[in-house]
Amino acid sequence: MTLSSKKIAALKPRDQRYQITDQSGLALRIQKSGIKSWVLRVPQNGRIVDITLGHWPEISLMHARAIARQKRKELELEPSSSFTVRDAFKFWCSKKRGRISSYRDEKIRLEKYVISKIGSRQLDSITPPIIIKLMEPIEAAGHQSTVKRLLMRTREIFDMSVNAGYLQSNPLAKITKVFPVPEVRHMPAIDWRELPIVISQIETLAPPKYRVLFYFSLATLLRPGEVVSIRLDWINEEAITIPAESMKMKRVHRIPLTPFLISLINEAKRIRKNKRSPFLFPAPLANKPISSQAMAKWLHDQPVFRDRLVAHGLRSIGRSWFADNDVPFEIAEACLAHVVGSQVVRAYQRTDFFAPRQKIMLSWHAFIQQCAQCAQLLTQHTDSHED
Repeated sequence: MTLSSKKIAALKPRDQRYQITDQSGLALRIQKSGIKSWVLRVPQNGRIVDITLGHWPEISLMHARAIARQKRKELELEPSSSFTVRDAFKFWCSKKRGRISSYRDEKIRLEKYVISKIGSRQLDSITPPIIIKLMEPIEAAGHQSTVKRLLMRTREIFDMSVNAGYLQSNPLAKITKVFPVPEVRHMPAIDWRELPIVISQIETLAPPKYRVLFYFSLATLLRPGEVVSIRLDWINEEAITIPAESMKMKRVHRIPLTPFLISLINEAKRIRKNKRSPFLFPAPLANKPISSQAMAKWLHDQPVFRDRLVAHGLRSIGRSWFADNDVPFEIAEACLAHVVGSQVVRAYQRTDFFAPRQKIMLSWHAFIQQCAQCAQLLTQHTDSHED
């Protein structure tokens, strides 16, 4: 909101300190005591810092704006005529890198559909029709979910630019209303009883990298982005410990090690070509993991799996097996790194059910191995018929 003297006078203290943004990074901070002070929010070394300018009403709104404008000139932060969409994108990258599990894919998607088209344009020249024109061909191709994610992240880039003082307001604030909400479709997944057939097809079709990636995803029940984020130094003799910032739910997740999972880790280490990478599933050359979409793309490229199974659907197979084998709800959800219960319940119940999950994962991995043995028999039976 743009402030006025009348609005400022009407602002009341709350239980917690809060602040109201004016324009170009200027904000009014209201303390619990009722004291009101001016701050200027500016980017510095990849983060936002607040510079205190003084108190209201000693410093009026007009005076605060003048001080903020002068301060921004001193800091060489009066860039509306030189700050481009690409600059704003780089600022977004500096804030999101390592903080969202989907960062790499989101960055690639934005670069492909947005930054490559309008990256050189001045940030304050971008209007909703420009973005809508970019999205229309993507929507026409049937990729509504891609449009949704692009709009969400592009709007986020502009929001961050407003907060950093590069824009006075976000012109894309309501742009998502232009496009219909994508139809919610459940990801394709097979019944767990069909797993021997699927594994026999994996064993027949999959190169070693995708074979190990499939088994590891199925065994750990992690999301695709979490699977590829695994670093070697997260693995010890008892568990794989994934830090909160690499998990979708932003909570540390420990995966109990079993003999089967250890064998998969050793196989992944053996076949990886980039031996110097810190990742368990590294990209061939760069110091980064393979794409979180690698398994999904490979499955999609196989006619036998297309529209039948996706990488994320492996979690559904495990969850269904848990339900049909009477695994307690809280433990089953903990195996999938789901957050259960209200915020109050979670505040008191902080266990991650590691000990009971060890037993469940042993049973789950034994079942996967049984399916693999059945798959081997199925393959042998098929081969004998072909002979």
